[in-house]
Amino acid sequence: MMFMPSTMPANYDNGASITYSQPSPQARSEWNGATFNLANLFEAVLRQRLAELRSLPAGWDGEGAEPISTVTLQKAQSVGLRLLERTLPPEITPNAGDTLTFEWESNLGSALLEIGHATYSFLMKTKSGKRTTDMGSLSNTTDIDNLGLLIQLALF
Repeated sequence: MMFMPSTMPANYDNGASITYSQPSPQARSEWNGATFNLANLFEAVLRQRLAELRSLPAGWDGEGAEPISTVTLQKAQSVGLRLLERTLPPEITPNAGDTLTFEWESNLGSALLEIGHATYSFLMKTKSGKRTTDMGSLSNTTDIDNLGLLIQLALF
C-alpha cells in the first residue's frame, strides 16, 4: 500500500507546499493555494480515455476490428470508477474482441484486467514470482472491490 506523507513542505523558491492524506487516490493536495481532489483528477483521466476509445472507427487496429461497443465502454467506466476508490488509474487499451484491458505496473509487479460485456479476466504477477488469476462476472461488485484492494496492496 502506498503511504503518502501527511505534510511535505517544499523548499522551492515559490514557497509552495504539498499536503497529502490517505488513501492516496482520494488524497487532497494543495499547490500555491489551489486545491484539487486527486480522486476527481483520476476520474477525469478515466473518462477522457474512455471517450478516446469511444471514437475509434471501424478498422482501428488495421485488421478490420469493429469499434468498441457502448456496452463494453459502459462496463469499463463502471468498473473503473469502483477501482479508482482503491487503485491508481490504469492504462487502458482496446482489444479486437470488443474488450478493454486495464493495466497497472509498478516496481513490485503488474496486473491486467480484461473487461468484456459481462465478464472479466484478471492476471497479476509480482516481482517475487507470485501469480494471481481470476475470472468472474462484472455484476459481482464485491469481486471487483476485492481486485482493487489486491492490486493496491500488492503493487502500490
